[in-house]
Amino acid sequence: MAPKLDDLARIPTRQKILLAVLFSAIVIVGYYYLYYKEASVKIETLDGQLTTLRAKIKEQEVIAGNLQSFQEEVKRLESQLSLLLEQLPNSAEIPSLLKNVSDLGKESGLDFVKFAPSGEVRKDFYAEIPVSIVVNGSYHAFVQFADKVSHYPRIVNLSNIVFANPKQGGGNDVRSSVSCTATTYRFLEAPAATDAQKAEGKGRAK
Repeated sequence: MAPKLDDLARIPTRQKILLAVLFSAIVIVGYYYLYYKEASVKIETLDGQLTTLRAKIKEQEVIAGNLQSFQEEVKRLESQLSLLLEQLPNSAEIPSLLKNVSDLGKESGLDFVKFAPSGEVRKDFYAEIPVSIVVNGSYHAFVQFADKVSHYPRIVNLSNIVFANPKQGGGNDVRSSVSCTATTYRFLEAPAATDAQKAEGKGRAK
């Protein structure tokens, strides 16, 4: 038999309160598990995404603010690289470079006894080409030769300089035998693609 209003009215007040509390608890628990829990997970996920997006926006704003300075720095570095590459001859220029170095010594008054390029030593993007040199001449003549080499447009370093067998020349001039190593450098060009590599590239393109 369904309960009547009169029956509900006769329920003690304390039980009414307990029933009201129990009903409210059931509603709250049901609301939490049916709606709020899922909604709170979505909110936390969206909040994390929002934080990430805000961080990316700030990062892009910093990059955009420094874009001009970055571009100027790139241009400056490219200019420096261009100047350095101009001082590194390619393989075709090496013979004329070595001849010019020899001519600088002769112009300075040195007599060449030995001028022997050694095998090149490959580095990252360049190769070292050491040249073993032995000359006869005065100290002043060799200093003049070294000064000319230091001002040469291409990079040439003199090292392992040894003076030997000094002899008194005319006046106060002292002649001696001088041995040293002149090291120049060349730019390593990117290797050309082989026929097999070209054929493979064409096959992939089809």
